[in-house]
Amino acid sequence: MDWRFWKTEKRQEEARNWPTDTHESIRQLLSMYQGVGTPPFANWAAPGIAFTPEVETTAQNGVKGYQLALWFWLFAEKHGSIAARMARETFCLLADAAQPSSGDAIDTLLDEENRLAHAVETISANQRTFTLEGVSVELPMEFFLATGTLRLRPESPYAGDAGVLLQGNDYKLADCFRHATDEALSVFRPMIQAVEFDAKSLPNWKWSARPGAAERHLQRRYSNPLFPLHRQMVTAHDVHEARLADNQALQDIRNELNEVRRAFFEKPELPLNWLAYLESYRDEADRLEERRLVAGGQNAALGEAIAALRADILAPWRAEIQKSRHSLATLEQDEARRAERRALLYGCDWTAQLLSHGSLIPPEEVVPALLSESPPELERAVTGLQSEPRLHETLAHCRAVGHRLVNELRAAGHSFPDMTDKLRILDGSFGGPLNRPENGPLDSAPGQVPA
Repeated sequence: MDWRFWKTEKRQEEARNWPTDTHESIRQLLSMYQGVGTPPFANWAAPGIAFTPEVETTAQNGVKGYQLALWFWLFAEKHGSIAARMARETFCLLADAAQPSSGDAIDTLLDEENRLAHAVETISANQRTFTLEGVSVELPMEFFLATGTLRLRPESPYAGDAGVLLQGNDYKLADCFRHATDEALSVFRPMIQAVEFDAKSLPNWKWSARPGAAERHLQRRYSNPLFPLHRQMVTAHDVHEARLADNQALQDIRNELNEVRRAFFEKPELPLNWLAYLESYRDEADRLEERRLVAGGQNAALGEAIAALRADILAPWRAEIQKSRHSLATLEQDEARRAERRALLYGCDWTAQLLSHGSLIPPEEVVPALLSESPPELERAVTGLQSEPRLHETLAHCRAVGHRLVNELRAAGHSFPDMTDKLRILDGSFGGPLNRPENGPLDSAPGQVPA
C-alpha cells in the first residue's frame, strides 16, 4: 500500500522509548486503539469539525480504521507485507482475547480500509480535477477517502443510495482524514522505526484461508497425532518462513510466465514447423499451470494469466487447421484429456504436492499427510492415484501404512473423527454414508483447515 500519496508534512515527533519487540509493539498499539483518550486514535476529528450523531459513528469508525491500517502499511514498508500480515493476525487475536469477537470485526474493518485505499489510488489526476470559475481545482485524495467511507460503510446513513446528497459531510470528513493522518504519522513513524520484526516473538497466528503448499503442510502437522510429536510443534516463525517460501514460489512462476509470454510474442509469424512450435509452448503453459496448482495460495490472477497465454497459443493453432474437421476434433479431444488428467492429479493439494519436483511432503509423512485431508479431499486423492497406473503401487503402500498407523495410534489411546470413513475411502469404497465421528480426545479432524 503506497500510503505516501497523502504527501503530509513531517511533524515534530514525540520523543519516547518505543518497544523494539514485535509482540510488545503490537500490544502497545492495541492499548492505544482500545484506550479512551489515547492518541492518535482519540484525535481522529479535525478541530472544529462536528457531525450529527447518525454520521459521527461512520466517520469515527472510518477514520480510526484508516489510522490503524496506516500502522500496518508503515510496518509493511519496513518489514514486508508477509511480516505485516503476521503482525495484523497477532493484533486481531490479542483484541479477541481482550474483547471476544472484536478481532474479526477489526479484521473486516482493515480489509475495508485496504480496499478503499486501493480504489482511491487508482483515481487519476484528471479525474480529481474540475474547473471552478475558470480556475482548475484538484480535489485532495482525502476527499475521495471521505466519499468512499460515507457511501460504502454499511452503518452509514448514505449507504446504498448513490443519488443522495452528502450534505457537506464529505468535505468535513476529508478534513478529518487529513488531520488524522498527521496525528497518526507523528506517533507511528517513530514507533515503527523502533520496532524490529522477529516472528519468534509472536505467540500465535491465524492459518491462511487459502494456504500455499508449505503452510498447508504445517497445518497438517500442527498438533496432529498422526505425525511424530516433534513434528506436531509449529511456531509463528515456521509459519512466517513457510509463507515467504510460498510467496517466492508464486513469484518464480510469474517471472517464468513473463519470459515465456515475451518469447512467444517475439516472433511475428509462425515458423514452418508451426505444429511442434505451438506444442512446445502449450507444454510450457501446462507446466506452469501445474506448478501453480502445486504452489497453492492466493493465485487466481496467476491462473487467469496462464489461461490467457494458453488461449493465445491455441488461437493460431486452430486457425491453421480450421479447414480440417478431423484435425480440429483431434485437438479438442487432446485438450479434454489434458484437462481431465490435470483435474485428477492436481485437483487435490496432497496429490499435487506429492507429484511436484522437490515435494514439501517428506516421504515418511506422505501417509499421515494423506489421512489429514478431509474425506472429500481424500476421495479426490484416491481417485487421482487410481487413474494413473504408475501410481498404483503408491496407493497400495498408502493403504497398508495407513491401516497400520491408525491401528497403532488407536491402541495408544488416540481417536480420530472421520477416520473410519477415511480408511474406507482409502480402500477404494466411495459414496457410502459417513459414519458418526468417534468420541475421543480430538474434537476436530487432524489438519483441518480453519475457515
